[in-house]
Amino acid sequence: MPTTQDILDAAQKLGKLIASHDSAGKLEAAARKLQGDVEAQRILTDYNRHLEKVSEKEATGKPIEVADKQQLEKLQGAVVRNPILRDFQVAQMDYLDLMRRVDEAMAGGEPAAAAPAPGAGALGAKPGLKLS
Repeated sequence: MPTTQDILDAAQKLGKLIASHDSAGKLEAAARKLQGDVEAQRILTDYNRHLEKVSEKEATGKPIEVADKQQLEKLQGAVVRNPILRDFQVAQMDYLDLMRRVDEAMAGGEPAAAAPAPGAGALGAKPGLKLS
């Protein structure tokens, strides 16, 4: 029977493997680029603020005005057109796919096949681009 230390050692090894994975390195590099680009940060902040505003209206049952929807589409377009934000989102999706597969493997299930290649519909209606 494994000891607590055995489990912690295995977790540390898994953490190091994940950190050295290509998707983790790409996400870290994309996040650094995003942090260094004031314009990309402004676009992302504007988009997230407006998305939050619309989501709040939706959650409280308030009507979402046409102007709100148009503004959200405009801001989403700005996110999609920005290469730094696009690269960040692709890197984030790749990393999250890895984490999902690790989680499935830890749960005892068969790890799912890799998700479709990023870019094929990867930039959906709500990109979810938030830095933690």
